[in-house]
Amino acid sequence: MEIFITSPKVLLCMTFADNLFKNKVAIVTGGGTGIGKSIALSLGKLGANMVIASRKQENVEAGAKEIRQTGAKCLPIQADLRNIDDVKKMVNAAVNEYGKIDFLVNNAGGQFLAPIEKISPNGFDAVVKTNLYNTFYCCKEAGEHMKKQNYGKIVNIVTIYALKAGPGMVHSGAARSGVVNLTKSLALEWAKYNIRVNAIAPGFVDTGGFKDELLQKKDVLEHVKSTVPLKRFATAQEIADSALYLLSPSGDYITGHALVIDGGALLGNWPDFASLI
Repeated sequence: MEIFITSPKVLLCMTFADNLFKNKVAIVTGGGTGIGKSIALSLGKLGANMVIASRKQENVEAGAKEIRQTGAKCLPIQADLRNIDDVKKMVNAAVNEYGKIDFLVNNAGGQFLAPIEKISPNGFDAVVKTNLYNTFYCCKEAGEHMKKQNYGKIVNIVTIYALKAGPGMVHSGAARSGVVNLTKSLALEWAKYNIRVNAIAPGFVDTGGFKDELLQKKDVLEHVKSTVPLKRFATAQEIADSALYLLSPSGDYITGHALVIDGGALLGNWPDFASLI
């Protein structure tokens, strides 16, 4: 007998059941702060063995401590993921510690607000390496282990300006658009290995990096919020929940997709960051 479950509450319970990810091994880059930490904490609470990586040792150490308080194992790795040797170090450390890699969440990234006139070639290159190169390196190295075990899931965190013009974010938008294409291409190449590859494109998220580093002025923040149809920013946990869905069995038939979590911002009037700087 087949049982069809239609209740959203029942589906939610199935998706986020206790020990859902027991014995799974997950790498989350940029896992010591912001969205990455929310994803790593959530995976740990659901039983996954964790690896988090960041360029800053203090971030991964603090993040690992918090994750371990959930009862999960967590290996912190200090690494510059723009460097292929550091990526190999991270992946090898994960395999040596846990024996495999089931999930990879490419969350690490970075950018700065600037109109194109003020973006130097070095600045453009740095942002592309930070967002696109590191995602490619991590997918390539972790993917080799996933292929051997004929299973894996990859989630690449991008942004909605990978899908829509972003004045003031030309460098980051170009890099993140590249990640979306990379996601789709890898989904096709690696489907035969039972590897699912997806992206999440958040809108504006209420994190320290967004508010403190990018948009420090309260009036600018309020203006940006007014452009979002739901009139608020996302929480980091809302983005984490979307990643959990894709990594869970409920997401097994989804691959090559860029899931937009933005409160309708992609449909609204996009703020011209270049004019706000």
